[in-house]
Amino acid sequence: ATSALDLLLSASLRPSLSESHVDACSFSLRRALIAARKNRKMPAKTDVKFPGYMSLDEIEEVLFTEADLKARVLEMGAEISKTYGPLDKPLVVICTLKGATTFFADLIRALDMDHIWEFMSFSSYGMGTTSSGAVQLVLDLKMDVTGRHILIVEDILDTGNTLKYMLKQLAARDPASIKTAVLLHKHEMTIPGLEAEFVGFRIPNKFVVGYGLDYAQKYRGLPWIGVVAPWVYTKGKESGADRADGSIAKGDVSSSSLSQ
Repeated sequence: ATSALDLLLSASLRPSLSESHVDACSFSLRRALIAARKNRKMPAKTDVKFPGYMSLDEIEEVLFTEADLKARVLEMGAEISKTYGPLDKPLVVICTLKGATTFFADLIRALDMDHIWEFMSFSSYGMGTTSSGAVQLVLDLKMDVTGRHILIVEDILDTGNTLKYMLKQLAARDPASIKTAVLLHKHEMTIPGLEAEFVGFRIPNKFVVGYGLDYAQKYRGLPWIGVVAPWVYTKGKESGADRADGSIAKGDVSSSSLSQ
């Protein structure tokens, strides 16, 4: 499969080919990439590195390795750059804090277009594992976005309550356009009619951590994404860790500190 993709990629980049041939190769490449992702073998825990402060049983399963994420983000950067094309003014790329910061940092370096950074922050999860449904604006933009093209960068789209609220807030400021790039989409959970223009991966309704995503402020620094083991947040609720600043005792939500 890898050699076939390599052949398609090299063919699509060959300057001697006509535009129609390049489009045909690009279409074939996209189909091959989609098929490869559908048929990919799920990573094992042994395929990723666990930091010393974590035990393997804190993660139920690994969804995406560091290599998976890097490859997909590069694809998304190319797709976004091609979709926008040349703009009169730099694209305004908005990072939603805190979860999207890692994805944002990698995605903007994959863009082949002029852009500027902005940041917004909303609260809907608190310290738990499920969205409360009530959205609060915590940090607003520092610039006027009237007449500007906006790209929202989100870590995850689940119910869509936060994104719906954010889109309403931004639309009221009369931008030229608003598009959204999300790394993960829990499609089973999303409000009907709410979609992101650019999606990294579609995932089932499981609580995931890593690559900026957290549970009670823990696990953000993992370079891969995995599903939190149910015992972690069950014990977290019992001990109050899900309401604390990511800690019980001395900043540890590991199995040793949560076990009774």
